[in-house]
Amino acid sequence: MTNCAHCGRPITITSRNPNRRYCSPRCRVADWHTRNDRSHLVLPDEDDVANDVPNEVPNDVPNQNAVPAANGVQHCPHCREPLAVISVLVPAAAAHIPTPEVIT
Repeated sequence: MTNCAHCGRPITITSRNPNRRYCSPRCRVADWHTRNDRSHLVLPDEDDVANDVPNEVPNDVPNQNAVPAANGVQHCPHCREPLAVISVLVPAAAAHIPTPEVIT
């Protein structure tokens, strides 16, 4: 005989389940929640005053040695302005379809 790891009730150990630690599934779940409870963690206060230093540094001067990001952002090769996805997928020449002439 041994005792339940959560409530302390006596448990009969059988050859079918020699490593039994809990008297019921409810005690097993309750013990798991007791061990994995995160309420003891201290949450940061929302009243903290922000400092004067910004979190981001403005990127006014692009780094010439930087590797381009693989996130699909394309830039114009002449003016380096960001391009829309449609302007990459459909070139400007293909966007203008000539209207057919009607011969009467």
